[in-house]
Amino acid sequence: MMALLRSRRFTIALAVALVVGLVVSGALGLFHALRAPVPTASPEPPASGAAQAPERLEAPDVDVLGDPPEGLSYVSGDEDVQCTTAECVRLVRVVAEEGAPAADSEEAIESVYHHLLDANWGQLLPEGAESPDDVPLGETILSDGDVLVADSSDHDAEEATALLMLGNAVQPAS
Repeated sequence: MMALLRSRRFTIALAVALVVGLVVSGALGLFHALRAPVPTASPEPPASGAAQAPERLEAPDVDVLGDPPEGLSYVSGDEDVQCTTAECVRLVRVVAEEGAPAADSEEAIESVYHHLLDANWGQLLPEGAESPDDVPLGETILSDGDVLVADSSDHDAEEATALLMLGNAVQPAS
């Protein structure tokens, strides 16, 4: 047996057999992979009890804010909706009734906040704040139980636009 292993002819034959075996094995694997069924674009619904992907919540409509405070109006269109995989939010510009940007964005946001608080919206305080007097009104979030309203304005900009962000208070079902 040792003499066979030392033989040059036997070593070459063994190497050729090994390479041919690997090529045939790879070809069979490729053939089976090509014959496998292609997954469909829409997956089958999961069996009962299996977790389903959460359904994305649509952005609240601007009408949830009700009538704007006197001298102001709300402007928002479909292009002002931004979505993630879980939910959508709506950006709402607060402008003067003529459609021009409000003169002072902080004043416009505070006017809307006071208007919503008068309409029985609740106020959510940032972490660490114990009372509404601890933080500026624009740094809080207002909610009617279904919708959250937050100030998204850049008040430090030269021509700041008063901007509100509307989102759903209810988390998407998972």
